[in-house]
Amino acid sequence: KRSNRKTCHCVNNNNNNNNNHNNNKHRLKEDATTSNDNIKMNLRTLATTLLVAMTATASVNAFAPMSSPSSVRTTPSSSSSALSAKYNSMDEILALFPEDKPVLINFYDADTEDEIKADIFRAKQLLADRATLVSIKQQDYPELAKVWDCATKSPSMILFKDGTPVTRIYEETHYLEIVAKVGRFATAS
Repeated sequence: KRSNRKTCHCVNNNNNNNNNHNNNKHRLKEDATTSNDNIKMNLRTLATTLLVAMTATASVNAFAPMSSPSSVRTTPSSSSSALSAKYNSMDEILALFPEDKPVLINFYDADTEDEIKADIFRAKQLLADRATLVSIKQQDYPELAKVWDCATKSPSMILFKDGTPVTRIYEETHYLEIVAKVGRFATAS
């Protein structure tokens, strides 16, 4: 009988140990879950902070050309169109539109022209009383597009108000989005 008691006692100890072990596993899972949640929250906070910092940094220099616009001169070449030889600076292009409305310059890549043409045309119609939309192929004005940071994304748009850039729109092709973004800066006359 004594051996049975010892055996039973050992079994009870084993059961207690198993319960303690299971409780410890459960606590470790809870701690790991809480730790993972904290890490996720910290990563979200970090991502938000980085996004805000990048946006703030980008907006500081967003409207300044990458180099002096007056230093950009387009020289005619055998492969350039008549337009690329005609205008040498953004000021010359803006001077073509003396009315009091803001001017939205749309730099686009010739390869995306067919994809964006209909939406740009709709945006132009909807903005007609608030802004003038001018489309320029990046290939026709490569130096000007580069100086104004519009050479690599299509379309790249700059809204000028009184000759000063007030906002940029990159790679937006849906006409309602373009109208909404420009509408914040341009009111109907």
